[in-house]
Amino acid sequence: MNNALVTDLTRLEKAIVQLQKMLGLPVDHEGRREAVIQCFEFVVELSWKALKHFLKKVEEIEANSPKSVFREAFSIGWIDDEELWVSMLKDRNLSSHTYNEDLANEILGRIPTYMPMIEKAFTELKRMAEND
Repeated sequence: MNNALVTDLTRLEKAIVQLQKMLGLPVDHEGRREAVIQCFEFVVELSWKALKHFLKKVEEIEANSPKSVFREAFSIGWIDDEELWVSMLKDRNLSSHTYNEDLANEILGRIPTYMPMIEKAFTELKRMAEND
């Protein structure tokens, strides 16, 4: 398998594990919200970039923006819910470009709903990498 794809998967797996750890902290743990949101931002960034690289390597599809990557990945069945991935991307953009405590709390509440699709996409990419 391509070294860049291995690197993508390794980084993504570490980021997902870290996000899961942060989500597992007690709700009243000082700094939890900020830690979860920062880990979430990393996971979203690494997810779309890994999908982009796999699209190019496996399917020879060029997609350069996160939305186009999600559209293409959805069209070939790698992800299940394109709209939810776009919502996740919007939350990542909002959290990284605007700091508002109420908004941060809203995003924090949505992150657990994103985890199953993130984990499923990672599992699919890992399966493809192992079959390469």
